[in-house]
Amino acid sequence: MPRPSARVPLPVLVAPAAVSTALALWPIRRPFVAATAGWVWSLPAQELPLHVGALVGAATAPALAGRSGRGARPPDRVGVGIAALTWAGLGVVVSRHVAAAAVLDRALGEGLGEGLGDGETTTSPSALHRTPWPRVLFRPWPLPPRGVRARRGMVYGPDPKANRFDLYTRTGSSGAGGGSGSGGNSDSGAGDVRGVLVHIHGGHFRAGGPSRESREMLFDHAARGWAAISTTYHLSPTPESGFPQHLVDVKRLLRWIRTEGPAHGIRADAPIVVAGSSAGAHLAMMTALTGDDPRFQPGFEDADTTVAGAIGLYGYYGRLGLETRDVSDPVRHAASGAPPVAIIHGTHDTYTPVKGSRRLVRHLRAGSPNPVVYAELPGAQHGFDAVRSPRYLAVVDAVSRFTDRLA
Repeated sequence: MPRPSARVPLPVLVAPAAVSTALALWPIRRPFVAATAGWVWSLPAQELPLHVGALVGAATAPALAGRSGRGARPPDRVGVGIAALTWAGLGVVVSRHVAAAAVLDRALGEGLGEGLGDGETTTSPSALHRTPWPRVLFRPWPLPPRGVRARRGMVYGPDPKANRFDLYTRTGSSGAGGGSGSGGNSDSGAGDVRGVLVHIHGGHFRAGGPSRESREMLFDHAARGWAAISTTYHLSPTPESGFPQHLVDVKRLLRWIRTEGPAHGIRADAPIVVAGSSAGAHLAMMTALTGDDPRFQPGFEDADTTVAGAIGLYGYYGRLGLETRDVSDPVRHAASGAPPVAIIHGTHDTYTPVKGSRRLVRHLRAGSPNPVVYAELPGAQHGFDAVRSPRYLAVVDAVSRFTDRLA
């Protein structure tokens, strides 16, 4: 007679979600190895709380249904209790996601002054940003929307592996033509885009690639008439060993936009906003603070590498090593020439703690004549720009209002 198959106890089924939720609410902050492991484990509950809640519900449903029959077994009762606590914790996570819109709205108002940057957005935060719940639930991974063309693997420098980027433009613009990026007719058909958004990926300067992070922000800008670029750079075993080459690479891309962009519908004088996530945010701020600095433009010292604005998402803004501390730390560069800046960080970030952003913001506000927008997202961890969460969609909305001011 065949033995009945053993059923996995309900507490075992719901435990991973419970641990992820607990770490999202109460992150481990030290030691660094444990903090990093806790951050990775917390990501499902932190970024996809509704989906995690649905999975917990699916695992718990048989036990709940069984209560009307012969009664729940003790392990099932324990599992249901764990599930209930997990749902409660996920509810707190969702409430923090929803609260991000008001935090960002307040930061824009304080940083940009009356009118929140465009003279029209004076209504309440709920009117400014309504969460598109169907997209959050059923399409969490951002894909290029209809009307946006993606051109991947374009090249802006001598190294086709390190000096590559993806370009997103609105279909129908003169920038929708083909090409790999190293030549073209001067100013032919240029001028259709409102501006250029360059996003630099993170990865501790040693990993990553184009179109990995901030995809929704890139697609949103392309749909609104910007040329949106996701770029990579020379990666290195340690951050300091790659400096200043990765900064040189970003500036080389800026030169490409100025000189080769017109062949792709980008006018030579289009405003450029540089953005980045984690290590990419460090590069974005260094780029903004070292415009036209010949030390970081070998062989193209005369190129215009100034930018119209800079955006940093959960960035690291300290030195890259002892030997380069005087030049690799953004705070060591004068803020007097900084463009408008927006810095967004999570209060629960254990990989690059929020104190680094606060330090940079103090430096910028003390010396820059231009606006500095700063928002701390309640409960947000590192890497909040991967999926369409309510929080990240609010960030995309806020960034679009910031960049609209610069176009």
